[in-house]
Amino acid sequence: MKVKEIAEIIEKVCPKRLAYDWDNVGLLCGDAEKDVKRVFVTLDTNIATVKEAADKGADMIVSHHPILLGGIKRIDYGTAEGQMIKLLVENNIPVYAAHTNMDTARGGINDRLAKLFKLTNVKILEQHTDDASAGLGRIGHLKNKTTLGEFAHECGEILNTTVRAAGDLNTVISTVAVASGSCSEVIPLAAAKGADVIVTGDMKYHNTIDMTQLGICVIDAGHYPTEICVMDIFEDILSGADVEVVKSENRDVFNFVM
Repeated sequence: MKVKEIAEIIEKVCPKRLAYDWDNVGLLCGDAEKDVKRVFVTLDTNIATVKEAADKGADMIVSHHPILLGGIKRIDYGTAEGQMIKLLVENNIPVYAAHTNMDTARGGINDRLAKLFKLTNVKILEQHTDDASAGLGRIGHLKNKTTLGEFAHECGEILNTTVRAAGDLNTVISTVAVASGSCSEVIPLAAAKGADVIVTGDMKYHNTIDMTQLGICVIDAGHYPTEICVMDIFEDILSGADVEVVKSENRDVFNFVM
């Protein structure tokens, strides 16, 4: 298959029009006409994952987090980004990214999180396009009520991570919002829609105080743990394609030390 054909398969699930205006999605580096037999799927594209892709004989990288997001004016091999681009070009590995369009799409990361937490009556938290089936975050109900302390413990087990919970641990939880990655901006909306708790990542101290004063509990489960499921999603999307899919060993940049 060609790079452009793989891109078309992915975009049937998460079309580029679902991405936010500030984002950088699609084919970001490489030849759309290149033939591909092995696709390397990853959460992050960086020096380590590009080297891993090359070592595993990948013909293409499909990533959630994009490269060149901030825009660059020069490719300096003395920088990490410059070294990464040099590796991509030397190894002839195109990079395709599905970022906020994968966050917002039906069947994307936030739907997967809602499924992992076994939420019912799931609805979109924030719709940002005219597509009523897509949007940022999800909100739904637990089958059985629980407490924040119990839910936080379960959240850590489901996402295989250490979580931080803000709020009274005895608060009764029945309505849950999920927003993958770094999504503190949607917490007021989650509170307004009746969520007892939101699961997201990258929370700041003072911002968390402000958010909990809205009456909603907050679980910071981290950026990586709330998005690493994207590799499984990419694998599912490409399961019918005539390519081999190889998952990255992409690890969280943080180590938890007690």
